Amino acid sequence: MAKRQRSTYVLPVPDWKKFKEYTDEADRVKAFSDCEYFVHYEVQEKSGVAPLKKWMKENWSAEDMQHISKLPDSRLVMFGKYGYVWSKLGYMTEAHVTYLNSIKDDLVQKAKEIVVEKEEAPKAPVVPIRSNLNDFINMADGTIDVIVRNGKVNVTTLIDNAKLNAAELSKAYTELDVLATEFRELEIARSSEDGDSDLIEGYSHLKKSTLKNILAYFNDLQTGLLETKQSKKIVRIKRKRPTDKTKLVRKLKYLPEFAELNLKSLNPVDIIGASEVWVYDVKRKKLGVYASDYEGTLGVKGTSIDNYSDAKSYEKTLRKPEVQMPEFMAARKNGLHKFVDTVRGKKLAARKRLLPDMVIVRII
Repeated sequence: MAKRQRSTYVLPVPDWKKFKEYTDEADRVKAFSDCEYFVHYEVQEKSGVAPLKKWMKENWSAEDMQHISKLPDSRLVMFGKYGYVWSKLGYMTEAHVTYLNSIKDDLVQKAKEIVVEKEEAPKAPVVPIRSNLNDFINMADGTIDVIVRNGKVNVTTLIDNAKLNAAELSKAYTELDVLATEFRELEIARSSEDGDSDLIEGYSHLKKSTLKNILAYFNDLQTGLLETKQSKKIVRIKRKRPTDKTKLVRKLKYLPEFAELNLKSLNPVDIIGASEVWVYDVKRKKLGVYASDYEGTLGVKGTSIDNYSDAKSYEKTLRKPEVQMPEFMAARKNGLHKFVDTVRGKKLAARKRLLPDMVIVRII
């Protein structure tokens, strides 16, 4: 005799076939209630959503269903048991039909509100996933092998090709620190009597000169990152400047002409975007230069030259300006600093702002 198959349900399964044949409303109400009780405890709620939608489609207008179809299943799942029992028996009681008809308008209204919310809700911006930082770190790590084989690495090209933004430049600097840590510890261990023997043995194949080149490589990379970050910052400032350059220089004070040495000031508008500005102070007999860290980034702010480097800018006293200034004016632009180096005396810090006694003699 075949074994009786064990039911997967705890409650007894309704006699669907028997209940389906009922025609009397009272019998249907009793049967539907018993089936509903079983479905509530033994069947997943979402199982009844599909048959419920089918019942709605057969009994409600196409216009109403056009709206209701936009509702998520989560809004209908609480009524799903009615749909499940209907799919098994083929009928609903009058009370259930009345109840579902009573909530129809509410479901339609909720569906309309959802459509309006979706239309009004701002679309989330699509943020592309950048791999620039990871690619740069992997490239930097991989090029260590090039240095070990006595090869050359162009640090500037490596950084430029990475196209890192400001935040990535800062993170890249920190990541390079992590990569360089082991090599820096190796250098300390080799120079110490009680250095890490395991570390020394692990890199015994690495020559002293090669280790020095690797550390210099990391140093150059980090310096390049800092310079690139500063350069990007300056470029952003430059883009925000007004296009009318004459307004920028209107407060600048300078001496238009000094007839004694036959000197005439150049147009101060040309200072904007220059790399060097040379001035001669006729009262103090000093020749000075305002030089930028990066080519073409000088500007004017109020009565001062802006974005110049304190380290590269200076002034020097001329003992014989009547002889030295004509020689300076005749010198080529790439030989101006060499000429000033031949002048005896100390280099002093450049004045913070242009003075009324200063002639603008050269703009590079």
